[in-house]
Amino acid sequence: MEYMNKTNKFNNRKETILFFIISLLFFVTITAFDPFISSYAKDLGFDSVIIGSIIGISGIVALLTRLPIGVFSDMLHKRRLFIQMGLLITIVMWTLAFFIPNATTLYLGKISDGLTGSTWVIYNVMFASYFGVKEAAKAVAILGVASPVGSILGTTIGAVVANSYGYRYSFLVAVAAAIIALILTFFTKDLSIKGVKVKYDKKILVEQITDKKIWVISVLATIALMVTIGTRDTFTPLVATDLGANPLLIGMLANTHLIIYGLAAGLCGALFYKKIGLMNTAILGAVLQGVIIILIPYAENLTMLFLLQAFQGFGYGLIFTVVTSWAVENIPEIKQSTRMGLFQSLYSAGMFLGPVLIGILIEVFSRSTGYLIMGALSIASTILIKTSIKRSKKEASNEEYPLEEMLMERK
Repeated sequence: MEYMNKTNKFNNRKETILFFIISLLFFVTITAFDPFISSYAKDLGFDSVIIGSIIGISGIVALLTRLPIGVFSDMLHKRRLFIQMGLLITIVMWTLAFFIPNATTLYLGKISDGLTGSTWVIYNVMFASYFGVKEAAKAVAILGVASPVGSILGTTIGAVVANSYGYRYSFLVAVAAAIIALILTFFTKDLSIKGVKVKYDKKILVEQITDKKIWVISVLATIALMVTIGTRDTFTPLVATDLGANPLLIGMLANTHLIIYGLAAGLCGALFYKKIGLMNTAILGAVLQGVIIILIPYAENLTMLFLLQAFQGFGYGLIFTVVTSWAVENIPEIKQSTRMGLFQSLYSAGMFLGPVLIGILIEVFSRSTGYLIMGALSIASTILIKTSIKRSKKEASNEEYPLEEMLMERK
């Protein structure tokens, strides 16, 4: 018996390492080209509205697919298949965009980006299955490292390739990562489908959709994401280009945001939650991000732009980590994919609204006006935080508290 337990632990450890590598490749796949899409689209002659809609189309796709993917993966218990389908779509679409570069293929590429990104909720569930229910939180924490590390790898490799060969060659980095990840998935086991004794209850979906707490939280996440995607991923690279940045520097600019975002997320639990509580952490993040976004168009050089990008990343790390914490708290395993699928679907609207809104504002008014309004939206979100979320007595005494005590019942 002891020998079998050791063997199972060893096998699970191999599965864990392999799946973590696949998760890293997943983020390389969806980020290798991100910092360069807007610059490449501008080189092709597209205006700000088209550029914004190309970047934002993945958000619409994610909005429409994340919840169904979460629900169907819970119902069918074929999670690995969904992951493989997402990777395959990426391989096909970005290969097409590389060989036939135009607005249509860029739209198709970003559509595939949204589809592939929608499968991330399944990665979380599968990875947690290698640890067991009691260590699920530990699994999520470990897998959380894959996002910043994989994204930094993706943008760095993409930047080197784009700087050497041209922007569209970063598409091939994503394709190569997806191919490797797809091959590796055939050596994984979906332990999350083993021993499933509880049949998926469709009432779970109704329960989650009618839960007003998740809607309030999702609106906050949507605002945080829309101002970030609209600036960091869409038009801030163009600000950098105007200041003389090459693809390597654009990639470094994106990585600056990612690194500081990861730092802020790590400090939330270790420092900010204990010192000022979740609500004040969220308010600090929203205000900081908003103020910095307003200042970005006025950056006089790349040094100043990098500094502003770092502060924006810190603010985003605070606000987005808090709302994600609220969304996933105390959710039974059978409901996890559906809950997270709904949450991610709702806030995916920000991935579309951000680039499109700021693109229209820039085209009609000016870049500084677009950034001003996006920054103001971030700051204004604190009103929703103050009116919809209240500190519990436990938070006031720096103790852990449940979500139900934080959200006010709205009449």
